[in-house]
Amino acid sequence: MVNPLIEVRGLSYSIGERAVLSGISFSVARGGFLAVIGPNGAGKSTLLKCVGGLRPGAAGEVMIEGLSITQMTERERARRIAWLHQSGGDALPFTVRQFAMMSRYPWRPVLSGESEEDRFIVDGALARAGVEELAERSLDTLSGGERQRALLAAALAQGTDILFLDEPTSFLDYRQQVEMMALVEGINREGMTVLMVTHDINLALHGSGGILAIKEGRARWHGTTDELLGGSALADIFDTEFEFFRRGEQRRPYAVPRGFVS
Repeated sequence: MVNPLIEVRGLSYSIGERAVLSGISFSVARGGFLAVIGPNGAGKSTLLKCVGGLRPGAAGEVMIEGLSITQMTERERARRIAWLHQSGGDALPFTVRQFAMMSRYPWRPVLSGESEEDRFIVDGALARAGVEELAERSLDTLSGGERQRALLAAALAQGTDILFLDEPTSFLDYRQQVEMMALVEGINREGMTVLMVTHDINLALHGSGGILAIKEGRARWHGTTDELLGGSALADIFDTEFEFFRRGEQRRPYAVPRGFVS
């Protein structure tokens, strides 16, 4: 890949004597969407945190547009990478608008108040995430789906070109999962580079353009979504045979463990 936005080379991370990640390499083009999949305990979330500079002590290289993540200050990282975690915000005493405004901190001079530009950007982020009508509601009064959309609005208000998602649809019902992924896919089509960790194979198959599969802390497969469907990698990664079902004119099928559907 020529001049990737995100490039990871030989990333390794250990806790004590236990190797959590070992020699992982991959890249993501500007405007790309890479999903990281793997069994529970494979190291997916740790990988995301290492790439985002949140795990000091990781070995290897992580480059954002040619600049090492270790050379970036916290404010510089926050100007490039926004995060949406699997849960959070349920006990925070802030309104949706206040929380989104807090995301503007990387762009403000120290001790300065919100600007007209900040208010304009926050209003746009609330509208893009579909939470305008919730702007004055406290985060702890929202449903799970509403809260995730509010947190996504805050991530968009941060004004970055990269979005990291750590199990963004956990604890959401099926309708809320569909709504959340439709928002994320739309944001990606508008130019946002997305790196997403998920345990949901079908979320990865239908939401992303590329997949990195890890198992026991090592990269076991990296390529396009369509290439993954054409081989036996899924069975090798999850130690389970899969059957594939296509509905109507869907371009990609759904993966179901063999024997799960009679």
